[in-house]
Amino acid sequence: MTKGNNEEVVGNEGLDRRSFLKGTALGALGLASVGALSACSPAKEQAAAPQEPEGQAPAAAEFKPEETFDTDVVVVGCGGAGFVAAINAAKNGAKVVCIDKVESMGYQNGLFVSGPFAVDTPTLQNKEGGTTLEVDEVFYHVMNYTHWTPNPPLMKRCLQESKNAIAILSDVGYTFKEVNFRFETPFIGEKGGMHLILEPANERAEMWNKAIEEAGIDMHFDTALVSLATSDGAVTGVNAVQGGKNILINAKAVILTSGGYLGNRDLQERFLHTRKLNVAAGGESFCTGDTIIAAENAGAALEKTYGYCPCEYGGTHSKASRPAKQDKYDQNYAFKFGLYGCLLVDAQGKRFINEGLLCDYPMSYGSEQILKHSPWYAVVDQSYVDAMTTQGLYNYTTAKGATSENWFIGNYFKERILDKLPEDIEEGIAEGWCFKADTIEELADKLGLENLPATVAEYNKFCEAGVDEQFGASPWYLSPVKTGPFYVTENEPSAWSTFGGIRIDDCCRALTIDNEVIPGLFAAGTDAGSLYYSPYYDIPGFCYGLCIDSGYIASTEAVKAL
Repeated sequence: MTKGNNEEVVGNEGLDRRSFLKGTALGALGLASVGALSACSPAKEQAAAPQEPEGQAPAAAEFKPEETFDTDVVVVGCGGAGFVAAINAAKNGAKVVCIDKVESMGYQNGLFVSGPFAVDTPTLQNKEGGTTLEVDEVFYHVMNYTHWTPNPPLMKRCLQESKNAIAILSDVGYTFKEVNFRFETPFIGEKGGMHLILEPANERAEMWNKAIEEAGIDMHFDTALVSLATSDGAVTGVNAVQGGKNILINAKAVILTSGGYLGNRDLQERFLHTRKLNVAAGGESFCTGDTIIAAENAGAALEKTYGYCPCEYGGTHSKASRPAKQDKYDQNYAFKFGLYGCLLVDAQGKRFINEGLLCDYPMSYGSEQILKHSPWYAVVDQSYVDAMTTQGLYNYTTAKGATSENWFIGNYFKERILDKLPEDIEEGIAEGWCFKADTIEELADKLGLENLPATVAEYNKFCEAGVDEQFGASPWYLSPVKTGPFYVTENEPSAWSTFGGIRIDDCCRALTIDNEVIPGLFAAGTDAGSLYYSPYYDIPGFCYGLCIDSGYIASTEAVKAL
């Protein structure tokens, strides 16, 4: 999950899609580990004191191990954060066990990102003209963007350590190129910061396997976390199931890095107040939040901020056979209506957003409202369908006044003609998420969008005047809905990853509700709640950057604690 920044999804040719068979999250996005560990059932809403959710695996006190192992550090999850944590801990002399419930390294979400954001790296220093980017500049931008919601010392430390996290990946064999992103972002040109990974994903998996072996890390796939082992308030290891056998791994430090809860609808409802968030890569996600619940059951506090790294390529729907996904246009084209700046309404048929935000800033400013108003509905007429089929968004929009100076993302849409749109609409109608009618009133009755006729009438006035008096959308995003037949697509949000979880300090140590350190327990990546904010950051690669940065910090501190 990827998680703006496609931030996190690779654009390299030769991408091995094996790891997306179960639709891990991430993409911007540089997301966290896809290996959320555990075969536990989804957790239910909890009362004031943590208690075992209905159907969850046995608590640590009830767990009866059939085999026991001893180590210094156990890392739960081997995605972006977990891989860096395991390698760094081993390089610093610790005996490391890493467990993951996926079948092989090829399933890791952290392999499929475009790249991380980082500061003061050789890549930036050696680029043409060098860089003027500094840690403090990024730090204050991020903290002001988030209204100082994340943990400030932790955020500052992540940015300071980002060059060291990049060095871990460079030592593994990664090469980077600093690039500008297609979205308008605060650090481009002479500043930079987005590190595009040049190796294709299938080569990265081989690099990770080799690095794990060379570091002497004891790697266990197909191993699911059940609970944390505790003693006198400290975490002393993990209880897990491997091949049907209960195992106990005693450890002096446990680092949780299993990538969030995208694959758990119950936790979506608990943390995001929706059950509509789908996996951008399609299918199911291994990231089911089990580490977060295990930490809570062990006494860890959870943070107050939860969010998601949205898919920036369009809408999706649980009924769709070809939702928006990483390939950008390898999808049903009718989903582009939910992203292209057309009229968008909620379940009552009322406008709820400046539609241009979803086109210009789909991962940051546009993402929060579609989650709150899901499902949302895109409304277009036949003239718009014809224009997208023959002209495409770029020619259609530049004809209405958009230019390369005032429409930053425009070049991305050049030559993107939705030539298959008519048949894609028919597919959507057959699947039950796209609708067609001769009148707006008929569509409103069919979908229960009672306010749609009045909304369309007011919106058309804005289009005629060239001024959006309601939400201030740019004139080139005002497309009248006048020429029948009319079309509506029902859209649900999709994500590369979720974020928000365990409260941690600037050493990535898990904290209780009274902000006391839980000895032996660390969290990194999107299992850690103290680095993230909703809506998603406006910096490409920032989520993945925070994942590897926090993995580096957690492992550094875990080794110190030994």
